[in-house]
Amino acid sequence: MLGTGYEPFRLVTYSHDGYGLGHLRRTSNIAARFVEDALGSTALMLTGCPVGNVFPLPEGVDFIKVPSLIKVDTGVYDPLGLRIGRQKAKAIRASTILSAVTHFKPHLFLVDHVPAGIKGELLATLRMLRGLDNPPVIVLGLRDIIDAPSVVCELWRKEMTYQTIRKYYDEVFIYGCKDTFDAALHYRINAELPGRVRYCGYVCSEEPVKSSEQVREELRLRRRKLVVVTTGGGHDGYPLMQSCMEAFRLVGRVPPFEAVFITGPLMDPAQREQLRAQARGLGVRVITSVEDPPSFINAADLVITMGGYNSLCEVVSLRKKALVVPRLGPRAEQRMRARLFQEKGLIDALDPREASAKSLAERVMVDLERADFPSAIATIDTAGSINAAGRLLELAVKRLALRRVPLSSATGNGVRRANPRPPQWSAQIGSSPGK
Repeated sequence: MLGTGYEPFRLVTYSHDGYGLGHLRRTSNIAARFVEDALGSTALMLTGCPVGNVFPLPEGVDFIKVPSLIKVDTGVYDPLGLRIGRQKAKAIRASTILSAVTHFKPHLFLVDHVPAGIKGELLATLRMLRGLDNPPVIVLGLRDIIDAPSVVCELWRKEMTYQTIRKYYDEVFIYGCKDTFDAALHYRINAELPGRVRYCGYVCSEEPVKSSEQVREELRLRRRKLVVVTTGGGHDGYPLMQSCMEAFRLVGRVPPFEAVFITGPLMDPAQREQLRAQARGLGVRVITSVEDPPSFINAADLVITMGGYNSLCEVVSLRKKALVVPRLGPRAEQRMRARLFQEKGLIDALDPREASAKSLAERVMVDLERADFPSAIATIDTAGSINAAGRLLELAVKRLALRRVPLSSATGNGVRRANPRPPQWSAQIGSSPGK
């Protein structure tokens, strides 16, 4: 129990996750932190990730997987596995979400990235929640960069996204830092929703990280330097990894480093096998996935990765050297993030249009010897999961205090009313970045 007169809080999270693991990773981190901070509370995660939840979940957190979708064109999603039509897939997802939320009765509903859900699948649930006598707090979480501002603002205007947020959401979390990229300004969220935006900082893994020495010992490295190549979930990571294989072959028969490729669980198995074939004779290891990716990043002398949110968060939070080759498209998100992080002195970036095997090989050798990045004075807030979970708790407590709901006393026939704040939260609830 949370404290005298309190029921444990219930949190529902939604992440559509038709492509990659980024959205699911952020909500997993926040949900884990939430149940840790709010003793006795519980979190139910709704996800469309093709492999379900691949991250360790603490006691009190579970998930429901809805049928997976894959984006095939602008605003067009097809079922990824099921041989059914788009409308039927949407109906199954929407009804599953509505039923789960109806029965779970959350105090908080955290939606990631898509305010109305894929093709409006959340609207029935949002209407139901807003129609309750005691509705939950509904929060939208957005990553630091979505796409080029002109693209996002036009799309949100066409899809009436601003109206959806105004109608259903109590607050908007931005999982980033205002001084890195002012998303609320560039995407006109402040103009449309004044006073309802909060910067939380970057959401990173809070899992324990092994020492560099321990990982290197487990790998039984024969050379002094280690290069780790990782592209997150790996759905679109093959081209970069193939280029890295070709680059390492150019370095020579006895390269001055060893390399570990972590393909990710979403890479096509045939592509993974092609990488393993290319790795023969190079002294390169190809691993599908590891239980603790941050530990491998922590052990690396250089990380080669794309410009995805989670990959860069882990690199920056661990203060590791990284050569970033962002995805060229279809969104400008990764290129924008890589450029901004490079300008801060946090990473080295290589334009994907210039990432030939030769240029990659040259840049890897240079970066392995460089000592000027990440800059000692360059920092960003990487406590996003702590800040977001703390703010969710604060919002829930405020809502509960406003309701003044009487709860049964443990003795006699008296009642207790909600205290504005449980004592054990006092050190965790306070101002957070960007308020």
